[in-house]
Amino acid sequence: MNQFSAFILTFNSAKYLEKIIVRLQKACDEIIIVDSGSTDGTKSISEKHGCRFVVRRFDNFKNQRAFALAQCRHDWVLMIDSDEVPDDSLIAALQMLKAGTNIPDACRLRREWYVLGKKIHAMYPVVSPDYPVRLFDKRKSNFDNSPEVHEEPSGYETIGVLGGTLQHFTFESKQEITDKLERYTSLSAETLIKKGKSLSALQQLLSAIAAFVKWYFVMGGWKDGLTGIVLAKYAFDYTFLKYEKARKKIGRAHV
Repeated sequence: MNQFSAFILTFNSAKYLEKIIVRLQKACDEIIIVDSGSTDGTKSISEKHGCRFVVRRFDNFKNQRAFALAQCRHDWVLMIDSDEVPDDSLIAALQMLKAGTNIPDACRLRREWYVLGKKIHAMYPVVSPDYPVRLFDKRKSNFDNSPEVHEEPSGYETIGVLGGTLQHFTFESKQEITDKLERYTSLSAETLIKKGKSLSALQQLLSAIAAFVKWYFVMGGWKDGLTGIVLAKYAFDYTFLKYEKARKKIGRAHV
């Protein structure tokens, strides 16, 4: 019988956490919560259900996940975000995998995105559904080569797709969009600098316009009505702000 560890990164994540934990406990042998300073009921929910609750000051998602991975006792690791709810089919697929043999080194999970209460087709930088790697053998995969944002493990040689679906409930208010825009663009600015991209004002504007056009017209945002327009503007703002923040970081470094 294979044994699974699961970890969840949290910050004021009480809304869906209990539902996620209760479902994961049907298939996972331990659940680790790595929290970055919650002030809501996140800790009490975690402890109520017997999860291991660990606090780590947040610096970036890559390091947070690498830390969480190091806490896992078992070789097979499932990572779930605190706003991703696994459906019954996914739990059943995990239960079957526990008793299986010849398991691939990693598995992708189908994930459907919900924004402002609406199931959507596209949100920068992913289409919906997407298939992120969320279950893997930690003896073969880690986050050493992952970017700091939109992080994913690497190192596996074989990969499969697990049955079932993660329902990802994100951006449930316009204020949440604003808050995440500020947080994620600060991290993405660092990546932009490391890649040595041109940070000119012209490049900034052209990239932002291209992002709007791509995510609204090409990737299918137009199918989502007003929500699609909100998300296309998010793609524009995200791209514009990450260039602006990168340029400011370079400027301060040269002072």
